[in-house]
Amino acid sequence: MRALVGQFAPGSQWYRARLVELEGQPSWTLAQMRAMWERSFRRDTGAMVAQLLHRHWSVLANTHWPPQAVSERRPEWTYVCGVGRGYKDEISSPAAVGLMGADQPFHDEGWAYLWEHKFGALHVYGAHGGRWHHLATLPADVWAGLTTQLVIDVEARFCWLEREEAAA
Repeated sequence: MRALVGQFAPGSQWYRARLVELEGQPSWTLAQMRAMWERSFRRDTGAMVAQLLHRHWSVLANTHWPPQAVSERRPEWTYVCGVGRGYKDEISSPAAVGLMGADQPFHDEGWAYLWEHKFGALHVYGAHGGRWHHLATLPADVWAGLTTQLVIDVEARFCWLEREEAAA
């Protein structure tokens, strides 16, 4: 499932984000972003968001890529240790700019992880039924203590949207 990772503009719902093509659901993406924030960026949210906004991502993965994986790579990929597998700069699409709540989400289901301008909280959105739905706000202290149960709860909210639509 696809996702957007990025940041809101100061005092608005306008955002700038990059596409993540694979594994966008919270059970993968939130866990990977939390691990990279802790391990790769030493809790420096600004540096992490800047790196995420640098390129179009195939997948986010907090891993140190083994040489054999890197040597077998496709020519359009670049492996960023501790962050993921992205597209090379000359292949990356431009960052997406949109107005949350007004712009059209993905044609299918998807996710968006958008930090507030001053990194006070991470907002999680799910795209379903042709529009974005706000599913969670994770303040900095909650983000710092992110638990598996909280990740499951965020993903469950998305499933509730599907059930509500089916019942309507």
